[in-house]
Amino acid sequence: MNSRALFLSIPRWQIISSGVDLNQVAVVVDKNLVIDATPRAIQCGIQLGIQRREAQRLCPSVEITEHDEESSVASFNALVVVLESITPRIEITVGGQCSFPTRGPSRYFGGDELLAGLVGERIAEALSATFGVDKNVATSQFRIGVADSYFAALIAASSNVESSIHIVETGGNAEFLAPFSLHLLRLDSALAKSVELISVLQRLGIETLGDLVALPSEELLARFGKPGVLAQQLAQGVDFEKSSMETVSGVLMEEHEIDPPANRIDTVLFSAKSLADQICQDLYCTGTACRQILIEVESEHGELSSRFWRHEYRFTSADITDRVRWQLEGWYRSSAPPTGPLSLVRLVAEEVIRDDGYQLEFWGKQTSNDEQAIRSFTRVQEILGIDSVTVAQHGKGRRSGDIEQRVPLSSAGFIPDRQIALPEYTNAPWPGRLPAPLPVLVLGRAELLQVIDLEGCEVRVNGRGLLSGEPARLRSDSLGSHLIKAWSGPWLVDERWWDPIGKDRRARFQFLLENGAGYLCVLRGGSWWLEASYD
Repeated sequence: MNSRALFLSIPRWQIISSGVDLNQVAVVVDKNLVIDATPRAIQCGIQLGIQRREAQRLCPSVEITEHDEESSVASFNALVVVLESITPRIEITVGGQCSFPTRGPSRYFGGDELLAGLVGERIAEALSATFGVDKNVATSQFRIGVADSYFAALIAASSNVESSIHIVETGGNAEFLAPFSLHLLRLDSALAKSVELISVLQRLGIETLGDLVALPSEELLARFGKPGVLAQQLAQGVDFEKSSMETVSGVLMEEHEIDPPANRIDTVLFSAKSLADQICQDLYCTGTACRQILIEVESEHGELSSRFWRHEYRFTSADITDRVRWQLEGWYRSSAPPTGPLSLVRLVAEEVIRDDGYQLEFWGKQTSNDEQAIRSFTRVQEILGIDSVTVAQHGKGRRSGDIEQRVPLSSAGFIPDRQIALPEYTNAPWPGRLPAPLPVLVLGRAELLQVIDLEGCEVRVNGRGLLSGEPARLRSDSLGSHLIKAWSGPWLVDERWWDPIGKDRRARFQFLLENGAGYLCVLRGGSWWLEASYD
């Protein structure tokens, strides 16, 4: 029997969580595709799914923000904290979407309609208070669906355009879903990549979910295998994981008391990583996998952060650690952050299923050497501390030292063949950031140098970015004296101008010397510094 569920969706969440004003012409892109857009951007002809350049062609002044999944999920986790007084069983799938079973809350608050109305009211207030969305606009920024299955509730929320709340009557899942297109099956994570399945069904004349339900189940299984059966069960309004997957009895739980209690997230992550490793190892030994996990973190003052997380296939240790980090970041950003250090972390594998396996990428298999390296690095961290093993990770900022950072392995996760090259586009606009190509080598300590013009005077830059003379020669103890063949800049940065201690004002230049070497040089505090090279 299905569990009646409420599904909450915020269609413009990627825009809202990025801090973009809904009244601006702006889009959020991921892998060069537009995944979210403001109403004004849509009025300009920009549609979801188009290329970045096409969006810029349609509206040259459009503001573009790169999608940041971690920030999106952490911000959404901070938002849904307001629903914890309604139910503790909030399950986040992706940023902007969550769900929870309604059986208990609906009875307590007087029915599905009153429950959905209360959820909408809490979310609208949180959008206004936390993210600055206008109160009149906030009431139209969410969609809520209630139905007898998760998938039906998702469709009810996603397809509703006339009002913010759509409630499907008990027992009415199949009738409600029947007229919808097969393409909506891809909204379920398990069928997100089933383009070929849907295409074949449509070529056979199956256009709607109702048409799919009418087909014999045996023939679907024989022709399409498990994906075909899954598609039909979703069309019938039956949650696949509740009916077709064998749920394993018993609860697998691991917890660790942090002694002494920690104020740093990375310290908690180190403990969580060990617990996640143990859970995944226990699951592997029993031939099972976890699709839903409960993460609980307690503070020394008794405050508790509890959240359910779901994975479309199965959780790995790195996946679980990521969710712990997102949950903690969201907790600290919320309106009720912990007031004391964190003292306990607990992981509970709520939904454990038989592990049927899934197809790996051809070169994506983790080798025994990788596993041995992970164990070795973990042992080093246990002996020397969590900061003793670091990896390169992309940072955010304007200075060259901010772009590439060294972070503890426990917080970044071990990924074989880790890609450390900076992506083509950054995760935020960062006005004043260096243009590509970026320096290859950033010096740990900047080197003092001289940059002089054609008259032999040292080059200066005024407050408006105007040069006292054209850079002609560069001198330093390590490089010697070289003619400057070409140069570009200045890129001005004036950060934290209000802070007497932390303020930073600098002008940056790219110099190409006569010997073919390229350097990034900075004028700061009246002195020139060699900061990075392009060799």
